[in-house]
Amino acid sequence: MTLALRPVTPANLATLLPLMAAFYQHFGYAHHPAAQQALAAEFVAHPEWGALYLLDEAGQAVGYVALTYGFTFERGGRYALVDELYVEGAARSRGVGRAALQLLQHQAWSAGLVALYLQTEPYNARAQQLYESVGFVDDGRRNLAWFSGLGLSKE
Repeated sequence: MTLALRPVTPANLATLLPLMAAFYQHFGYAHHPAAQQALAAEFVAHPEWGALYLLDEAGQAVGYVALTYGFTFERGGRYALVDELYVEGAARSRGVGRAALQLLQHQAWSAGLVALYLQTEPYNARAQQLYESVGFVDDGRRNLAWFSGLGLSKE
């Protein structure tokens, strides 16, 4: 299996949107299609915020990944958060997620990022095992959040 990270652009945004809807449905998150489309288009227009990639297997989009950029003084530089990673059902258990994470790790290293962070639902042991198998570790911290009420939520 050969996987490529194909950047999402305005021209292929329509390919991303059904995958995003499937991600939100899969996890039971609230999904607002028009708002997600506008948000994804705005995000793509601002590459300094991060990157959206289609997971491309033999010319077919089988998932996507969203990276957002940040900065950490504690770790010494720029990092990226793997905000969303989705592999469609038919492509699961074939190494697509693993290959995507390894490509992201290589890109992060090449770009001089000091870390990649990601989150997973506590019940998602399968994802946790995948992440740990490619070198992600539990850094012993709790993820806390404050919500301003201005954005979309994962109700």
